[in-house]
Amino acid sequence: MKVNCARCASLILLAALTSQAWCQDTSSPGLFPMPPLPSVQYGYPVARTNADLVWGPNELSPVQTSPIQTPMQAPSKGPILSPEYTDAMKGGYDSCTSSVGSPCGGSPCCSNHYIYANALLMSALKPNGIVTSIDSNTGGQRLNFCNQEFGNLWSGGFEIGTGWCFGGGCGSCCNTNALEVVYWGIFPATATVQATGNVDSALDFSDLSYNGANAQIPFTNSNFQQISYGYSFNSLEANLVGNSWSGGPFGCGMCGGCNGSPWGFGYTAGFRYINFHDNFLFSASPAGTAIVGDPTELNYSAATTNNLFGFQLGAGLSYCVTNRFTAYCIGKCGIYDNSVTALQRVYGTAGNAVILNGPNAGQDFVVRTAARDTLAVSGQFDLGGRWAITNNWSANFGYRVLGLAGVATSDVNLQQSQFHDVAGIASVNRNGTFLLHGLFAGATYCW
Repeated sequence: MKVNCARCASLILLAALTSQAWCQDTSSPGLFPMPPLPSVQYGYPVARTNADLVWGPNELSPVQTSPIQTPMQAPSKGPILSPEYTDAMKGGYDSCTSSVGSPCGGSPCCSNHYIYANALLMSALKPNGIVTSIDSNTGGQRLNFCNQEFGNLWSGGFEIGTGWCFGGGCGSCCNTNALEVVYWGIFPATATVQATGNVDSALDFSDLSYNGANAQIPFTNSNFQQISYGYSFNSLEANLVGNSWSGGPFGCGMCGGCNGSPWGFGYTAGFRYINFHDNFLFSASPAGTAIVGDPTELNYSAATTNNLFGFQLGAGLSYCVTNRFTAYCIGKCGIYDNSVTALQRVYGTAGNAVILNGPNAGQDFVVRTAARDTLAVSGQFDLGGRWAITNNWSANFGYRVLGLAGVATSDVNLQQSQFHDVAGIASVNRNGTFLLHGLFAGATYCW
């Protein structure tokens, strides 16, 4: 029985091995997917399987209906790279079509022009000073021309600049250089201090006469004395500016967000013109309570004007605090030829005071100094921040300090006595200093 069963099983197995049911039916789905048919589209020919090789190179396998034709494949020219991959291999962090977070700002990523404007609020420090008026009875100080009275003289102003950017592309962080023109200035500012009742002048005007009497009389035991002081400042620059590959605080780098290295460096070099003017006026009224133009009133005026023409160099450093906020500092220094003019005068509504003695006796005390040249220097420092509102607009704010040395100022040229020394007064002291500091805020647009 067992032998018959074993024989039966052997016959069934032999029949199964010779049946086509064990070959894959190409017309119905199988449990395992077949490799894709040869296709020119993919260019990957399907290799013949071991089962095909059983029947020989020219014979058909049970599942093969025609000889395998291997398509011709074109020679490969290398992998096809996407534009994004190519940009990354070139070192750019953004493609030219990127508009968010580009260090160059704008879309397309490279700006070619920029313009900016800032509002200014600044004050001038006054390092020197003198006492002009004392109490007639006690000799105590009544009026001082010094920093305490005139060192907090704030005035508004504005700044505007524009430039053309060049020298780069997306692979070099856009246009890293620019030619720019910048003007900024402070509106004329004036401050006044007064003293009333029994006031004497600490200045000696006895070498002069006014309206038929000695010029010292209106300044002796006056009922009212007053000091007025004012200044104005203007600056015009034409610069070549540039930023490092990672960015900087100048030119078209003033727009756009941060990317790449958080640090940026820049430079500036160019020509600068500065005009600085100040004016001192000391007035006395023997019996009045204000200066109203009465013929008994007398005034002493000293004014200086400085015109500086020269060359400056500077550098700047920027740091990306966030993707949109950049902190920066900029320093500039310049050397100039300073053309100085000055005017000193003692006068009232009755005319000019007259010199009583010396080689110029009988002449009006009106001393004009012709233009005299001297060497002057300047230094400017800006500390600020910028917020990239968009890739084209940014808000700008900060603090600025500017100092001048080698300039003529009224306080170092005041004549306290010896008003007959016209030659000495006309020589004008040009060793003064001027320090301006304050706030700025505005906006920049790049396109």
